[in-house]
Order: sequence, then C-alpha cells, then structure tokens
Amino acid sequence: MIRKLRIKIIIVITFILTLAVFGIMLSVNIMEHAGNQQLIQTKIQRIAEQDGIPPTTRDPYNPFSDSEEKYADCFSIQLDTNYTVRRIVLTRDIEVNQSDIVSYANQALSSGESFGELGHYAYYLQSRYYGMILVFMDISSYQQAQENLLFSTSIIGVMTILLFFLLAIILAFWLVKPVKDTFEKQKLFISNASHELKTPLAVIGANVDVLEMEIGENKWLNYIRSENTRMSELVNELLCLARLDDKSGHPMVMTEFSLTDIFLQTVLPFESKVFEMHKQLNVEAQPDIVYKGDESAIKHVLTILIDNAIKYSDEHGTITARLYTHANKKIMEIHNTGEGVPKEQLDKIFERFYRRDEARNSKSGGYGLGLAIAKATVQAHGGRIVAQSDFGHWMKFTVTL
Repeated sequence: MIRKLRIKIIIVITFILTLAVFGIMLSVNIMEHAGNQQLIQTKIQRIAEQDGIPPTTRDPYNPFSDSEEKYADCFSIQLDTNYTVRRIVLTRDIEVNQSDIVSYANQALSSGESFGELGHYAYYLQSRYYGMILVFMDISSYQQAQENLLFSTSIIGVMTILLFFLLAIILAFWLVKPVKDTFEKQKLFISNASHELKTPLAVIGANVDVLEMEIGENKWLNYIRSENTRMSELVNELLCLARLDDKSGHPMVMTEFSLTDIFLQTVLPFESKVFEMHKQLNVEAQPDIVYKGDESAIKHVLTILIDNAIKYSDEHGTITARLYTHANKKIMEIHNTGEGVPKEQLDKIFERFYRRDEARNSKSGGYGLGLAIAKATVQAHGGRIVAQSDFGHWMKFTVTL
C-alpha cells in the first residue's frame, strides 16, 4: 500500500511538472516562430512596395530602419496583367537559376495565398499598377535558428523533467513517511493486541465449558461460546495478517508438494455444506500439478475463496472450482453464481475490513479480512489474484501462481 501510494505521488508530480515544462517549451517556440514570421512578412512587404528593389540606405531619423545588407537574400518577379514576366530583380547574395525562379513562381501563384513558404523561401504576392509583383526571400537562417531553439529547449526540457522526477521521488518519500510510520504503528498494535487477546479468549472458552459441566446446557452459555468463537476467529485473522506483514519474523516454509492433492483435499470437504444449503459444487482439477510454496498458506487461500463463494452465491446457486496449468503457470479459479460485485468495487474488496454490504455481511459473518489475507498470501508467493464479476449474475476469483 505504501509503495503504491509513493508511486502514485511520483507519477502525479512528474506528470504535472512535465505538462508545465512542455507548455513553456511550446510557448517559447510558438512565440519565436510568430515573431520570425512577422519580421519576414514585414521585410518582404517592404521590398514589394518598392517594386522588388531592396532599400539601399538607412533612414537617418530611424536608427532601427533596415539597410541593404538585410535584404541581400531576396529576388523578385514583376508580372503584367497577363502573368508575363516583365522584370526579375536579384540581390547580390542570392544564387538561383532561371528554371528555379519559374518553378517557384508557378508554385506560389497556384497556391492562391498572398503569403507563404516554399522550402527555404518565403514569398509575398502583391498587386501593382502594372499587374503584380512576387517577392521571394531566403529564410533558411530563420529556419535554422528555429530548429536550434527547438533542439535547445528540448534538451533543457528533458533535463528539467529528469530533475523534477528525482525531486518527485525525494518528495514522495518525505510525504509518505508519516503515513508509513502510522501504518507501521497500526500493524504493530494489531499484532500485539491479537496476541494479548488470545489468552483471555481461551480462558473464557475453558470457563464456559466448566460451567456447562456444572449447571448443564444453557442458552446464555451458548451465546457466550458463540461470541467467543467469533472473536477468536477475528483474532486469528488479525494474527495471520500480522504474520504476512512481518515477513522477516514469520517466513513462509517453501516446499514442493502436489497442488492437485491440496486443491482436492481443501475443496471437496465443502461438498456436504453445499449440499445442505441446496447448492451445487463442481470441481475440476488437472492431475499431477506440482508446486513449490507454503502448503498451509495455499490451503488457507483456497478455504477463504471457497467459503466466500458459498456465502455469496445465490439460492440454489452453483460454485465451480477449477485447477489447471497454462503457459507454465498454475491457475486456480473459484466461480459462483449470484449477485457479484459492481465493477467499480472490484479492487476495493481486497482492502482490509472492506465490507460492501454491511447488512448482508452481518448475516453471513466475516470481518472483511479474508480476501486481504488471500491477496497478501498470493503476493508473498510471487503470484497474483484478480476478481471478475458480471454484477447480478456471477463472481469469479482467479489465482495465478
């Protein structure tokens, strides 16, 4: 739980900061591109207004005015009303042959746009008194600058995201530490309290037996015995969870055993209980399946799942238990007809003390710990357990080892 919470915090922080970095990178590149486009269009329009001839002098009253050097990469084509070339003006630094000029002009005219780009040239089409003028400007330097900016911001962005990821890891550990400490104290309390309760519960049970021998059977003694038994079951489940949490103190004993035999020995004794409840139990087990794990722990998982299926199957329902192998994995399926669980609650049923229907649970017994124990046990074996349900029709648990 703590690990999942930490991962979620890291993902959320990194995702939000990544979006922020990406937004900043995108804004910078868009603004730079828009500025370049505006600058190119202004310069190319100025040439068009002078019939394709670049300005040769700087405005003495405007220190920011352009000189001829800034227009040394342009060429222009003057066309009459019949689209016949009247004049071609080439600046001193432009290198383009006649065929390319004609090709560029045809492409620009066919585009139907007054301003656009063709490869590394920007063009501008403007109507004039003699027809129109088509001005081209080499913008390769602007494109290269834009590519350099994109590359630079990408490198900075990736480095920033990696830095944020490292900071998110540190922050996640810091944020989760109080939760982890509280959870550890809670586990310690449950373990200690469960151990302390076992002795008085055993004493109560023994005294009830002695009293029954002295005064005979009594409904009040039966009530005490019944509640004492329920409390003992709860304590045993809490102790089981505590042992699973404390892996170092109570390691599982891994031995090789026949999973088929254990499956049948655990499931088949429930036949009589199912028969008494007027339900049906179907058992399918592939023979000779061998598994290495904690035998008693696997039996406990099966007991929990079968008992759960019987409790929550519908009247005259069917419980099906299957054991088979697939792709070198051992798979146990426990299926029952019945109400099942809504899809949005399937993950919650493995949480400790989770009870979807309080009224129904109070009738059937249980404390919301069985499935939590089953999940922890399966995970301790390196396996996984998943729940599936068609709400209102059936419920199935699949254990993959």
